[in-house]
Amino acid sequence: MAVEGSLYHTRVVNENGLVGQSFVEGNEGLSIGVSSSLIKAAGANPEQFVGFALSTCFNATLRLVEQQRGLAQDTEVLTQVDILKDTLGYKFIVAAQVMFPNANEVDAQSILADALNQCPVAKLLKDNDNVNFRIVDKFGDISTNYGE
Repeated sequence: MAVEGSLYHTRVVNENGLVGQSFVEGNEGLSIGVSSSLIKAAGANPEQFVGFALSTCFNATLRLVEQQRGLAQDTEVLTQVDILKDTLGYKFIVAAQVMFPNANEVDAQSILADALNQCPVAKLLKDNDNVNFRIVDKFGDISTNYGE
C-alpha cells in the first residue's frame, strides 16, 4: 500500500541477497541480476544502484532548476561509489561531480544548492559524512584517503 499522497509507489523485492535477482513487483516487469562488487559474479551490485539513483535523480533535478530559471539544461553528473571496510562492516563513499558547461560559478553554486534541497535521492545522502557533491570543469577520478 502506498503512503498517503504518494505520487509514485513501487515495491522492489530481493529474495536471495547478492545472488540471483531483484525485481519490481507488478506489471513493470523489471528484473535485474544482482551480485556483489566483492566477488567475481555476473549482475549489478548495490554500488552501481546507488550511483544510478543519484546520477539520474540529481541531474534531472539540476535540469529542472535550470529550466525554472530560464537557463540551458546542460548539466552532467558523474557519481563515483566506493566500498570500504570499516569497524563494523562496510561503508560506501559517494562522490558526485557536477558539470555546468554554460553557468557561471555563482549560478552553478545556487543551482546546486537548490537541487540538493529538492532531489529526493540527494536529500537521503547529502548530510552523510561519506557523501560529497562538487562542481567541476571536467570529470575526473576522485582519489581521497578515507581510511579508518
